[in-house]
Amino acid sequence: MLSTYLIILHAWYEKIESEYCKSFWAHFLHARTHRPRLMLRTRIHSRATCDCGPQPLFTVLHDSKDSVYCGAMFQSSLIVVVLVVALTQAQSSLVPTPFGVRPSECVLQVPSGSRVDEDIRTNDLIISHPTLGTWRHTPKPICSEQAYAPKPRRPQHLRQKNDCQNKPCTCDRLPCNNWIDNAGWMMDPYNKGPFIGGFSTIMSVPGTPPSGGSQTIFYFPGAENTNGTPRGGQPAPSGRAILQPVLTYGPNTNCLGSKPKSETGWCISSWYCCPKNISVHSPYLGNVKPSDDWLGFFNLTSRNTFETVSRNVKTGEETKLSCPKQGRDFNWADITLEIYAVDSCSALPQGKMTFSNLSIWDENMKPLHPDWVTTHNKPCGGKVTVNAHTVTIEHHDEW
Repeated sequence: MLSTYLIILHAWYEKIESEYCKSFWAHFLHARTHRPRLMLRTRIHSRATCDCGPQPLFTVLHDSKDSVYCGAMFQSSLIVVVLVVALTQAQSSLVPTPFGVRPSECVLQVPSGSRVDEDIRTNDLIISHPTLGTWRHTPKPICSEQAYAPKPRRPQHLRQKNDCQNKPCTCDRLPCNNWIDNAGWMMDPYNKGPFIGGFSTIMSVPGTPPSGGSQTIFYFPGAENTNGTPRGGQPAPSGRAILQPVLTYGPNTNCLGSKPKSETGWCISSWYCCPKNISVHSPYLGNVKPSDDWLGFFNLTSRNTFETVSRNVKTGEETKLSCPKQGRDFNWADITLEIYAVDSCSALPQGKMTFSNLSIWDENMKPLHPDWVTTHNKPCGGKVTVNAHTVTIEHHDEW
């Protein structure tokens, strides 16, 4: 189904008298550019107009069952330049992933235990499973379009700092659609092995957010092959990848498809991003509740295979996938909270999320001893604490 999106841009918005209008307009521009559907839906889905003064500055131009877009109707006293651009494109829903908001066509669930390979002769993925056989997945062209392809979250020239404190690596305010808390460790030197061969931790599910809605929350340990900066670069020969077992809160988003269906809003899966620009994950498990312990790990199980696993410590239930090493040298480890459609403290899990029994080893199975660098002073009292083999991330509703 084709739909036309109207983008109204303006000049000299500083002449708008109301500071609220300035804030809203800035948010609108940022949201329309970087998170077009997700941000606007959560911010103005119930508003027919956006009142700024005696006359409405914004009025609804396009309203469908899943989105509302506001355009500008300026008061005659303002001197403005209005540019109207009509973009006609195929309707494509956007979904949050632990590697950004992506078109649904670019997110692939594979059966637990699958191996995901890239065909070097075509643009296909080759998925193989020990009992289900082998098949191909051909990515849609939209997955390689500049607007939707995975992007680095760090300018490549900032190699002198290896923390994720500032934008664009993490958010510094709400609303946020990005990483918000992080403990990270870059190998030194970053380009000399042996590199990271595995990483394990026990994730203890925190309390459910007081306010549940359209938000999506991701907690995970992960590792990336970078250019020496966190979340940076596309190193040869296979580009940057991330392996991550991911604890998720998304009662109306990602966890809707969990098996069994989640009764708490929590679910868990294992991810591999992004072969052929596809975000791949194993099935979501829905038997997840606060205070549960889940073992999350990835490991170089053979010379050329990484396996990523999310496993219930008590029951042994697990969801997993594997991928080739494919020339990638994983040199950065992280423990992260990533959030989408969060615009208030009450939408965040309360209290501490604990990653305990942390262990990292190299490709020769020898222990590594990370010197974690943490973010600090994040919204809602966001704090990351490192204590021996434990990392905690916490936020509070009243702040």
